[in-house]
Amino acid sequence: MKKIIAVIICFCLMLSVCGCGQSTQKSNASEEQLSKPIQKQESKTVSLLCSYTDSFNPYTAKTTANREISLLLYDGLVKVDNNFEAVNVLASSVDIVDKACTVKLKNATFTDGSTVTADDVIYSYKIAKESPRYSYNFYEIISANAIDSKTVVFNLSQNDPYFMNLLTFPIIKSGTSGLTDDDGKEIFPTGCGRYVLSEDGTNFKQNAKYHGKKGNIEKINLINSPDEASTAHYVEVGATAVYYTEGDKIVRMSGKKTDVNLNRFIYIGVNSTYGSLATKEMRYAISSAIDREAICRTSYYNNAVCATGYFNPSFKPTKSLQTIESKPNSKITVENLSKIGYNNMNSNGYYANTSGNNPVFTLLVNSENSARVAAANMIAEQCKTAGIEIKVVGCTYEQYIERLTSGNFHLYLGEIQVSDNMDFAPLVTSNGSISYGIRKNNADASNGVEGNEGQETEVNYCDAIMNSYHSGTCSIADVATTLLTELPQIPVCYLNGVLFYDSEIRGGVSASHNDIYFSFEDYEF
Repeated sequence: MKKIIAVIICFCLMLSVCGCGQSTQKSNASEEQLSKPIQKQESKTVSLLCSYTDSFNPYTAKTTANREISLLLYDGLVKVDNNFEAVNVLASSVDIVDKACTVKLKNATFTDGSTVTADDVIYSYKIAKESPRYSYNFYEIISANAIDSKTVVFNLSQNDPYFMNLLTFPIIKSGTSGLTDDDGKEIFPTGCGRYVLSEDGTNFKQNAKYHGKKGNIEKINLINSPDEASTAHYVEVGATAVYYTEGDKIVRMSGKKTDVNLNRFIYIGVNSTYGSLATKEMRYAISSAIDREAICRTSYYNNAVCATGYFNPSFKPTKSLQTIESKPNSKITVENLSKIGYNNMNSNGYYANTSGNNPVFTLLVNSENSARVAAANMIAEQCKTAGIEIKVVGCTYEQYIERLTSGNFHLYLGEIQVSDNMDFAPLVTSNGSISYGIRKNNADASNGVEGNEGQETEVNYCDAIMNSYHSGTCSIADVATTLLTELPQIPVCYLNGVLFYDSEIRGGVSASHNDIYFSFEDYEF
């Protein structure tokens, strides 16, 4: 019996020693793991929304979801990141010299194994020119030519150092657009993107022939979401891994989110042929009266950022040059009004001339856009607080455009999509396609405003600076400085989109308005 007890005691002691050793090893391992990021290498499957009744052809897709998700099937020469910088995708290099942009291609293959060539780029460019989604990017292109199998040259009508930002159109294999099967159903063009569509059309699988990084997501299950109601439902129940939205009607998704910088510019257009609006001082006075932070917060539900100048605040080449204040500055307003003869506040609470008369401006707004109406009313109220009288005039979109084109306005609240090459010529030059109210010449523009008779009209310097920029004799920094100095319009804010994503996705998420799945291959779980 004593022998049995002794054996049991020895056995227990051995377990105790082994247990201590294992505990120490586990403790050390835990400390080591805590000092290193956790990396799960297994592939993942996620779900995304689309419409089964729509196409995955990037040039013909009609729904927002399908236009966005199609960029996982097709690559462009470049894509633009959230700071509006071009990143090479199929292009190995893009060189711009004078009015010629030369693109060299990487070694890449389509999903059928054929090589991506310069002829495919030219073929895709010709299709993109007919697509509403991409055609506006090609206004500078005179011709596009394949120099050899790996080189394309775009000849431009003007110098444009940021032209490469416009080369985002998807590349498809030559001859594969517009094809149908025996039943008349569309056969999607052959692409070379990160994923391929399964034969049954219910999922995307990683493209085994992809030229770049494949990432952790091996398969994407497609959820049919044909309308807003079904989209809202799937988002609210967490069925989709990613959801992108713009505007004020946002369906909230549990998880995380990141802002997406849109190049959608909200501004006050100015009829510079009307009265004291012809002077920089009046435009400065109105600008400094605006509380841009309040407008972003209230009118646009925090889905906007204050415009500190003409260029998007996230655009690095001009960021340090833009100095418009986000909050109102009454001192600047008063100083500028004083310079043009409005030195005294009248009984109505507005700054007036020696006769007691104050200028009264109307602010035209499209009454069908609730966010802009709210912003216009806030601007009028803020200017009233600063001593400037503005009356909001709402009208239908058709009436709005008619009044702009005929010049029948003082001020208007506008919104434009600025092209990714940051070209403001259409807005600020006298012959611009949307330059409503910009002076065409140097004729007197005092228009009988009391106290301003005989006042000299300013020279339109915007034409000169844009001509210099497009001839290659000045930089985009010079453009930014001149626009801020002349202030032909009054910048208000830039709109943002929002990308929601599942909380299981722990990192690697970045998106841009150019591609909401910009970093899909970098997602970490």
